[in-house]
Amino acid sequence: MKAFVFPGQGSQFPGMAKDLYENFALAKEIVDEADQILGFSLSKVMFEGTDEDLKQTKVTQPAIYLHSVLVAKLGKDFVPDMVAGHSLGEFSALVAAGGLSWQDGLRLVYQRALAMQKACEVVPSTMAAVLGLADAEIERICGELNGEVVAANYNCPGQVVISGSVSGIEKAAELLKAAGAKRVLTLPVGGAFHSPFMEPARVELAAAIESTTIERPICPIFQNVTAKPSQDPVEIKQNLIAQLTGAVRWTQSVEAMVAAGATDFIECGPGKVLQGLVKKISADVQVASMELA
Repeated sequence: MKAFVFPGQGSQFPGMAKDLYENFALAKEIVDEADQILGFSLSKVMFEGTDEDLKQTKVTQPAIYLHSVLVAKLGKDFVPDMVAGHSLGEFSALVAAGGLSWQDGLRLVYQRALAMQKACEVVPSTMAAVLGLADAEIERICGELNGEVVAANYNCPGQVVISGSVSGIEKAAELLKAAGAKRVLTLPVGGAFHSPFMEPARVELAAAIESTTIERPICPIFQNVTAKPSQDPVEIKQNLIAQLTGAVRWTQSVEAMVAAGATDFIECGPGKVLQGLVKKISADVQVASMELA
């Protein structure tokens, strides 16, 4: 069974999707329309921008989303038995599985990016990757810090990202290293994504998601906050809203997809980050990038 997976923030690179734009008429049509919808030239930043330009949340999220959607639309044999996306990749996955129009998906992703950016400015906050420590131990230590830090991304065994206030992350780093973490690396992000610090963004995005039409997707989508499959539009909306302040349970999602019969994981979008994570979660499955038709 084939599982198609869609990457999140961090997979961007200068020149992304330029080859698709130049070689496929459909890609050119979609990218040009995307620029019109957004009211600025996202394509110019994607094709000509620097690493620094692409790091801005308001650019990164729609850029990765657009690249991923193009790959799915141009892909050879896109017949998914199931889909999933890492953080913002969940929107790409839902579009690819026919649950959302790509135009509505783009509007939501851009609103999500702006709302997250705004929430980041309310309280100084950040994220850090914790390597080489058991999930339960990380959760225990975060629990001792009075809600200042939470586990935000369960990326693969031995790699969890924590999210919280700047001072909370500093305290957590000391405690985690003392408990045996191999490394604790502060990430170059603007704020504490997938934590209660994103509550203002969640409220803002909830209204936009509620007013957007979501259809029943053609296959189950395994969602970040539950790590369970769904094809129910009402449930999908609730989980997309909850995702902003909830953890990305990627390890658990991949395990659930494997348990549901997934043998091949095909990554749709820029980079190969998810292929590496999937192999660390389940060594027996096959991983590949999406082949273009």
